Amino acid sequence: MDRNKIIVLLAAMTTLILGPGAGHLVIKEWKRAVFFIALAAGLFIILGINFISEVDRNTLTAVANYDHLEQFKEIYYRFQDNNPKTMTFFDVFFAALWAYSIVDIFMIAKNKGVLKK
Repeated sequence: MDRNKIIVLLAAMTTLILGPGAGHLVIKEWKRAVFFIALAAGLFIILGINFISEVDRNTLTAVANYDHLEQFKEIYYRFQDNNPKTMTFFDVFFAALWAYSIVDIFMIAKNKGVLKK
């Protein structure tokens, strides 16, 4: 197997394990890497904002101060139960972003002639 094909497979596996955009760093596609990483971070920020806006800030502070992981899990599970549409949106969009990030690596390799048509 040729070295470039191994690098493409390594990039795809890196994305699969670490998340959208990570494999683009391996193949030195900096702009695309930043794009995918920013989209993933944006999704987590949106989810975090929704979580904090629904959960009382004082509750989060109390959990953080006393380091009660079980209490935090209970609060988060309640958030999931109360916001099924938000969670479905996040899950579907993040999974699609992750999958497309992997497909994009193979499309880049094909366009550069690393993978034969």
